[in-house]
Amino acid sequence: MAKKAKNKHAASAAFFQRVNGPDFDIKKATEPRGGGRGGQGRSGGYNNSYGNSGARSNGNSKYPSTPASASYNFVRLPSHVIPAEFYDGNFEGVTKDVMDAYRDHVTQTGTHTGYIDLTITTETPLFIGGPSKQEDTTPLEFYGGQNNPTIPGSSLKGMVKEIFKIVTASSFRPYQRGTGLGDFEDRYLYFRDIASAIKPLKNYYAERMMTTLPCGDGPSVPKAKPGFIIQTIDNNYFVVPSSMKKYSYLNNDGMERKMNAPSIDWTDKYVNIHTGAMRSKKSYMRITKPCTFGKRIPIPQSCIESYADDKNRGTLDLLDKRTGKSDDAAKSYTRCEDIKFVVPCFFTEKDGVVEHFGHGRYYRIAYDLKISNHLPNSLEQHNNGVDLCDSVFGYGDNWAGRVSFSDAHVQGTLKMCPSDYPHPLMGPNPTSFQLYLEQNVDDHNTYNHWGHEHASLRGYKMYWHQPLAKAKDWTRTAEEKEIKGTRKIRPVDVGVTFTSRIHFERLSDVELGALLMSLNLDQYSGGQRRTYYKLGMGKSIGFGSIKLDTDVTIFDNNSRYAVLFADGAWNTGKSTTDSKHYVQAFTTYRDDVLGADKPAYNAMLEDLYMMMDWNIANGPNAAKNWTEGISMMTIKNNKMDERIKYRSKLDMPKSFIEKWSK
Repeated sequence: MAKKAKNKHAASAAFFQRVNGPDFDIKKATEPRGGGRGGQGRSGGYNNSYGNSGARSNGNSKYPSTPASASYNFVRLPSHVIPAEFYDGNFEGVTKDVMDAYRDHVTQTGTHTGYIDLTITTETPLFIGGPSKQEDTTPLEFYGGQNNPTIPGSSLKGMVKEIFKIVTASSFRPYQRGTGLGDFEDRYLYFRDIASAIKPLKNYYAERMMTTLPCGDGPSVPKAKPGFIIQTIDNNYFVVPSSMKKYSYLNNDGMERKMNAPSIDWTDKYVNIHTGAMRSKKSYMRITKPCTFGKRIPIPQSCIESYADDKNRGTLDLLDKRTGKSDDAAKSYTRCEDIKFVVPCFFTEKDGVVEHFGHGRYYRIAYDLKISNHLPNSLEQHNNGVDLCDSVFGYGDNWAGRVSFSDAHVQGTLKMCPSDYPHPLMGPNPTSFQLYLEQNVDDHNTYNHWGHEHASLRGYKMYWHQPLAKAKDWTRTAEEKEIKGTRKIRPVDVGVTFTSRIHFERLSDVELGALLMSLNLDQYSGGQRRTYYKLGMGKSIGFGSIKLDTDVTIFDNNSRYAVLFADGAWNTGKSTTDSKHYVQAFTTYRDDVLGADKPAYNAMLEDLYMMMDWNIANGPNAAKNWTEGISMMTIKNNKMDERIKYRSKLDMPKSFIEKWSK
């Protein structure tokens, strides 16, 4: 096995050199893209982040001294992907040769079929919402109903698969439509920044959206020009350019009341554009209706799709038919029979086509790079390969997984929490680059953002365990703002036991060992840790901390078919087994493949163990200020947390724990 693993390591190196030339340094392939931004290499970045507990490097006292707090953190990405045992390392996708190799792998002698019994104990309240056709005013039921709460096998599979991917140093891929494969949604992110505390971000926006007057000495002005978006009856989009004039809200009858909300005033000669509340804003823009809608600048379909992809705009959606005029109203307004939709806008033009557009002159634009552009080079190369997770859990349409998860049902006494509204649940906000991208410095003015070529993704997002008292105090307070659409829930209480079963088929020693290690991390995390898992909804408010216990049973097919009966009963060939032999097979294969990359893998695994350590929140030596540390930074009483304003970075798990333990 060791020789085979070393051959795979050599095959990986050979592939990189074949693609990039004989002088290619595989060590550099494990660094973030480019690696040239002041020590932006993966190793350097993390070491700096771990050791940055001192004063901020620029010494500027305006920046908050309190570190960023969050209910989540990240497990770093692997620097070397461990391939499936049968994979030759050519990174050419799933070819016929790969399919044949997989078939030989699963039909070889010495594979294992059996099941793993799971015992799941809730350490904090647990909630998994089920399909409900009830009114929004009724509580959202637990999956399976309040009298038979059930953990779906799909939820267990998702939880275990993520841990398995980390333990096996598998690929980290963007979602692929139609295959179900992927770990993150790949898209462009959007932003607007004209007065940022982060100078590089402000400059990045200004380069794209501002210009200096011809004299060169005056202030910068917006590049965006006024116009009207039109959609023709053949579903093509254009902008018809126009002219504009600025008007003051002050001393203008009836207009001052329109300052605080985005809107459009339509008249037959012009439209007034109100962009909403903004500090010190005293004016609005008036766009003149063109005399003719004949001059048309094309809007590429990619530009339309890019605009529609902005999920956090927070203002009018210009493509929403309710914002503009449609059908007969559009034809009447434009006096053009081929126009079925019209809405005013501001836009920029490049090479004769519209580059982007928005509601006001300072609208949100996309970064030049997508999320996937921030994968380390090594992962980008390996994403076209086959790893251990692909082998065990399935690889799209190529082959199905060899593990299946049954629903988990309550064993023993069922305890449910009272029905109530939970604390507001915050959705992911990857536009907060100071949280989602590696930041290897404390100086805010050198932070990475989504437009930097050399910035790397932080990794797998996971939620911390929370103090039990805080997790049990999950109901919404009188001071918390009600969020539209929020429904009451009734979680399963602490101390409830569920049981489930994982069936596995034809797994090798290595694959079974990786699965067993992923399910029994408490045996391998070391020290005084209690390694618990996270499952279900509401992780950010403390829900879903669970303890796992396992028993593995393997069918001995030789015994099963050699003797039909044993002890007067049908011989099933079942036997319980110790997992150590299989875990050892996995770790031996893993270490041989990783070679010199083993320290980086250990650091990744240490991140995982820290994220799953129940004792940090609830042990005898729990972090002193953990409740504050895992609280989300918010806006309270109309006052923004200074750490949000100045985009305080999120420390890596080790440094985060150290700072909030003081």
